[in-house]
Amino acid sequence: MCIRRPRGILLGHEPTLMGVLEPADASSDMPDEPIPSIEPRLGLEALFDAAPEAMVAIEGGIVVRENRRAGWLLGPDVVGRRIDAVIEGWRLDQAGPFDAEIRSADGEALPVEVAVGEAGPSLIVSVRDARELLAGREAIRQLFEVEARYRSLVEQVPAVVYEDRGEETIYVSPQIEAILGVTPEAYIEDNSMWIRMVHPEDRPWVQEQSDAFTEGRGGDLDDYRMVRPDGRIVWIRDRAFAYRDADGRVILQQGLFFDVTELKEAEERVTHMAYHDALTGLANRELFQESLHLAVQRARRDGTTVAVAYLDLDNFKELNDTKGHHVGDQLLAAFADRLVASTRDVDLVARQGGDEFLLMIADLPRSGSEVVVRAVAERMLAALDEPIALPGGSFRVHGSVGVSRFPVDAADEEALLRHADAAMYRAKRSARGGYRFFDES
Repeated sequence: MCIRRPRGILLGHEPTLMGVLEPADASSDMPDEPIPSIEPRLGLEALFDAAPEAMVAIEGGIVVRENRRAGWLLGPDVVGRRIDAVIEGWRLDQAGPFDAEIRSADGEALPVEVAVGEAGPSLIVSVRDARELLAGREAIRQLFEVEARYRSLVEQVPAVVYEDRGEETIYVSPQIEAILGVTPEAYIEDNSMWIRMVHPEDRPWVQEQSDAFTEGRGGDLDDYRMVRPDGRIVWIRDRAFAYRDADGRVILQQGLFFDVTELKEAEERVTHMAYHDALTGLANRELFQESLHLAVQRARRDGTTVAVAYLDLDNFKELNDTKGHHVGDQLLAAFADRLVASTRDVDLVARQGGDEFLLMIADLPRSGSEVVVRAVAERMLAALDEPIALPGGSFRVHGSVGVSRFPVDAADEEALLRHADAAMYRAKRSARGGYRFFDES
């Protein structure tokens, strides 16, 4: 084992801790002029006594010297004792430090770390109080244990956990691959990937809300859509918490986002069921009335016209009585498809109930609106011309249409519906299979 010589010891002399000096070989190459040095024994003893750790010198397994720190840690009567009686768990192991114990004055076992080195015929034993060391090891062990539990929890949550420092993402959990179809590594490396994956229609307001959150002006983001690399659209619910400095600037942002696509689709189905007819898929009476209310408000503001066409099937009861309700339902569903196909995309078609249907024609200019409405009413009746194929044969249905307009025939949406209904009954009485505009007379 190579021992580093303390500075000040003359080459050619091998010191021991006990101060024995052997003369150097006279043949060694030494400079003629004297070399400044300190007395070797005094230098070694000074270093030994000033060491910040407890140190003892042993020869033949017996303690022959101790420094001041050893007297405080190991006790004043160590010299002359066997080292294995002083240190419980002693072993002559120079491969590296080892853990052992000593006994305090009151008999308490104290953990220590022991290291052994050579110094001539002596062994130098360094003894370090290991209580802080062991506490540090335990703290590190607990830290790793907590981190492992946290990571396990994070990786089992059905959401993406992320950490951002400024514009940089420093962590994202593996779930991102299942939800967004990108790897954590790719997401972390590309700081602009998040906003690029936000649906183009949502991107402006999502960026605005995100900036407001970062600046402390806003709260959680509204649910938004993201587009996966495979083109599939995913609804995201994003919740985050920001750690801010004294000036309110975000220094760290932690959050998670959930895939709420199924929830959104369920909400859409519920909303559709609440506002659409289950048999035909058309808007129901509630949706029609809400839409008509908004259309009349726009017409008042913009100086435009809104028309309502009320259609009733004249001979539907005959089919229902002879073929049964299930065949009648098939006819209503088929006729609803025809009615939608015969009207403009901007028109709203609804089922009022039974064999009655409604059509709203909104945002028409005041001048020339009657021409447009007449053309639409004629297309509605033309949808009845072709027989409808049904089980056991086909059936040709007839209908009558009544039309009312705002503001020509009515001042509000309630009157608009009443007057369209009255015009429809007038069409039935006069000549079935035609249409009539509302007329006060």
